[in-house]
Parts: sequence; structure tokens; C-alpha cells
Amino acid sequence: MIEAIVSGEILKTISRAIVALVSECRIHFLNKGLHSRAVDPSNVAMVIVDVPKESMESYRVDEEKVIGVDMNRIFEISKTMTVKDLVELSVQDETNLRIKFGAVEYNLALIDPSAIRKEPKIPELNLPAKIVLDAKEFKRAISASEKISENVILRSDKNSFTIEAKGDVEKITFTMTGSELIEFNGGEARSMFSLDYLKEFCKIAGAGDLLTIYLGTNYPGRFSFELVGGKVRVEYILAPRVES
Repeated sequence: MIEAIVSGEILKTISRAIVALVSECRIHFLNKGLHSRAVDPSNVAMVIVDVPKESMESYRVDEEKVIGVDMNRIFEISKTMTVKDLVELSVQDETNLRIKFGAVEYNLALIDPSAIRKEPKIPELNLPAKIVLDAKEFKRAISASEKISENVILRSDKNSFTIEAKGDVEKITFTMTGSELIEFNGGEARSMFSLDYLKEFCKIAGAGDLLTIYLGTNYPGRFSFELVGGKVRVEYILAPRVES
């Protein structure tokens, strides 16, 4: 038996985070909370979602369990709820996930977890640069960059963090010094990433959310979001683009 009560805001957030990359996924109901991870069909990006049990209104797991779900359906259902709705999630058998909020109740057919693409191992990345900033600032820079390029260069040195995009005739640079960032270790790093992916990642972020970026030189980047007042952690790992 699995029973959990979460806010509508949490369900909206985690479903949006996952559908950015995949339509189906496994959800792990662990003693410590909810966990999910998946890699996109192109093997370019990974998403990792964690919701500690302390972030939920109620959480009961008689035995740790993994279920397979159509996350697109959950995302569509989440659009009909408000952020303040209390959403009851329950699994009583191997066939259905019950989603109830207010007078509305859905019974969503589960997917055999073995029929879903194998979950990726989380890579161990020792990346030298760590940058912590307001996710809204990163979102603004990405939104401006996509107007002139398909890629963006993220660069860190001892003094600052820079986001740079180049078009055929235009260039945009967004720079924050160490004193303007929430946390910054001055590590040396430089990698190019696809703006299409970064734009999708940013859609989960709202005002006041924190983003921690870990960078290396021509290495995958880690983009770790603290969302819903720190109640939800979503991390994306994105492979770099090869510069010509």
C-alpha cells in the first residue's frame, strides 16, 4: 500500500520536469521519499527528481515499490489543479495510480516498469566550477540567447560566470561577477550546450528558485534546481556540444 499527499505545486513541478525529456518513466516510492530518473531518447540529457518525505503533507509506504507511469498523462492532469490543491496519490494494486484532488478523481493505468527504457546510472562527475544563482536570472539569459543562436557557451573563471551566444552577425554576453552570485568558487570551465535543452530545463523554475550549475571544460554540465521553496530537487545532466 502506497499513500502520499502532496501539493498541486509539487506535482505540477515534478511532472513538468520529467516531460521535458521523456513521456514514460519509473517512480520509486522509497522510505525516504519519491525518486525518479530518466534519460532522453537521444542520450543527450538526464533528469533526476527527488521529493523527500518531509516535503509532503503525508507519506506512507508499507514496502518500497517501483511503478511505471505515463508522465504525459500526469502532466496533463496537473494542469487542471491549482498549486494549493492537496493531491492524494495512492497505489493499492499493480494496475492503477489513483490521483484525487477536491472532487476530482483519476485512476491512471500503470505501465509495467520492465517495459520502460532502462534507467541510467548517475555519472560521477568531478567538475571544477560551481555557480549558484537565482534561476530567474539564468532563465532570462537563456531566453535572450535563443533569439540569436542554437547554442550557448557557459564559461567560468576566477572572477566571473559568463553566458555567451553568437549568431551570424550578433552576439550576446551575460556576465555575473563572484560578488553578484549567491555562491561561486572561481573554478575554470568552458562548455557549449544546446539552447533547446536549456530552455526546457528553465521552464520548471519560478521566482526565488535556486539553480546550482557545475561545469567543466567540454564536459557534461549539471544543472540542479531547488524548487517549491526547497521542497523539490530536480537535476539535469546535459552533454556538451562539440565546437567546430
